[in-house]
Amino acid sequence: MQMTREAAQTKAAFEQAAELIRTYGSNTLAFFGLSPENRHFLTADGRGLVNYRLMGNVAVAPGDPVCAPEMREEVTRSFLNFCAHHRWRVAFYQASPGYLPVYRAFQMRVFKIGEEAMIDPQTFTLAGSAMANVRTSCRRAEREGVRIAWYEGVPPVAVMQQLEDISSAWLAHKQQSAETGFTMGKLEELIETAQRAEAVTTAGPRYVTGVALTNTGKACAFVTFTPLYAAKFGEENGEQGAGWGCTLDLMRRVPNAPPCVMELLLVSALERFRSQGASVLSLGMVALSDTDQEMTSAERRLISFVLNRLHLLENRSSLFRFKQKFHPCWESRYLVTGSALDLPKIALAVFRLRNYASSGLMKLFAKVIGNSDV
Repeated sequence: MQMTREAAQTKAAFEQAAELIRTYGSNTLAFFGLSPENRHFLTADGRGLVNYRLMGNVAVAPGDPVCAPEMREEVTRSFLNFCAHHRWRVAFYQASPGYLPVYRAFQMRVFKIGEEAMIDPQTFTLAGSAMANVRTSCRRAEREGVRIAWYEGVPPVAVMQQLEDISSAWLAHKQQSAETGFTMGKLEELIETAQRAEAVTTAGPRYVTGVALTNTGKACAFVTFTPLYAAKFGEENGEQGAGWGCTLDLMRRVPNAPPCVMELLLVSALERFRSQGASVLSLGMVALSDTDQEMTSAERRLISFVLNRLHLLENRSSLFRFKQKFHPCWESRYLVTGSALDLPKIALAVFRLRNYASSGLMKLFAKVIGNSDV
């Protein structure tokens, strides 16, 4: 059957975007930018890419523009002009430090929103007193008879059913009716996500799933990792690198899983990726984490007040403590906006994209700031 002109154009645009991400996609959200729910802004010369999601009149880009370092200012300018033409507000969500000079050159406002936990698999070790707790946790899980099975690409049908059972139990335990999305995957989209990773490249990092099995062979927990391209640990995130890595995405367990199963899964993942030559592994961002005390005290009080009143991200402290066990390097992440006056409506757009909109307080927040164009 002959491909329609529209389908051919869509395929060509994806291939062009995929090539840029393979070459310059060092931000851990670059792969998520290829989600079919997103729009893809390509510069006229095809040398730059900005993936974004439109929420009302707010264009929210996950991560930074994707291009060669010398093209950053030009690509950012083109995208800002494109949004201005459509009268859209603009936000870069989880922007990296390497891009801050570019954003500030366009008089954009920068707000720190958290830190991302980065690990070098090639130097990671369980030896030493600092890793004693993780080492003990892994041994405990192993004594319980836990073993780990790994799958690259799309897992078998039987495994997918096990993942669905685990995810359903996890969501019920967390009292969540839906998954967040936007900068995280959804289990219901796992097959499509794995296939999209294969479409980007068959020679580089792949979508990977790790499943923990009890001593009876029953699946009790799982993790998934998305590909990270053109990145190397120790380089400022956003800089082109010669290495590759992966980003922790889904992390779920049943309530009665053996103790310390998640620690064993992540250590097993680090050992696996190290043997394959990965140069960086991201454990993801923790909102409001500020180990370098970059936020002002007023900013911390304001953000904490808003999130606490909205009952959002209530597990961030426990999430930070869990990731800190692995002694990562914490890298700052930012929300970048065109104006400080845009921040309330942009924050609302991000919350909605992250699927927090069902909260009653979220509705109150929307009413207070006015939401006619968001």
